[in-house]
Amino acid sequence: MTGTWAAAVVACASAVLLVAGVGRLAASRGGDGVAAGPRAGRPGPRPIAARPAGRRLGARLARAGLPLGPDAFVALVAAAAALAAALALAATRSPLAVPVAAAVVAGAAAGVVRSADRRHLARVESQLPGVAQQLAAALQAGLSLRQALARAARDAPEPCREELRRAVDELALGSRLESALEALAVRVPAHDLRIMVTAILVQRRTGGNLARALSALAVRLEERAQLARELRGATAQARMTAWLVAALPLGAGVMAELAAPGTLARVLGEGPGLPLLAVSASLYGAGVLWIRRIGRVEP
Repeated sequence: MTGTWAAAVVACASAVLLVAGVGRLAASRGGDGVAAGPRAGRPGPRPIAARPAGRRLGARLARAGLPLGPDAFVALVAAAAALAAALALAATRSPLAVPVAAAVVAGAAAGVVRSADRRHLARVESQLPGVAQQLAAALQAGLSLRQALARAARDAPEPCREELRRAVDELALGSRLESALEALAVRVPAHDLRIMVTAILVQRRTGGNLARALSALAVRLEERAQLARELRGATAQARMTAWLVAALPLGAGVMAELAAPGTLARVLGEGPGLPLLAVSASLYGAGVLWIRRIGRVEP
């Protein structure tokens, strides 16, 4: 049994290094535009980063603060899923454990990225009232909107500073103000940021006091943020219930294994144990998602 575990670990570690190296090489060659084979005139397989879904994944990874491109991330998750599948097969000796373990790893990776992305967007939205007030103050002082954006990009806290700096850099390279703001709203899909960009564009096209509009918008955004904080406090019990529901089967499995070592291997490796585990895990997952959906605060 020890030899089987060691062989599985060594084989999967080799697979991790191989897949990560191939993904890194493919990404670097794809970025340099160098043909990978002797038939340079023949288009090769497109890297993940060149596809629309890959570009969306890359934007989400950048917002999440992960220093990986889409190709490297997919390769890393695939290698980790293969490692988890091999370990699960060695532990349970059941082929049904392979897709379950791979799905768990892929779902965990997606959950980590999605959670980090949500935290980034939440930080941006929490800083938008101050940014809107800075823009309003700069406009009231007689600065143009471009100058006000440059000033806000210098004085705003992170992560708003970095996002505004990118918009200011696009303006410095000759981009139109409307295009730079729309690109900012696409790059950072925060609901409150979309409201602020829309308000700025509408005021520029129809005329009016943009400084007053931004000042009023800052007050409204702060009120929305305060209401969202109160609602999150009121729904904290529902969110905690979701985590407890998710942790109960895991805790029960750990306690059973500690009380009688080998119980999980015997139950899951024989008969309908693993299919029943897959069904119960699906039901538990649906329950967790349902509870979290009930307790979610929509903007």
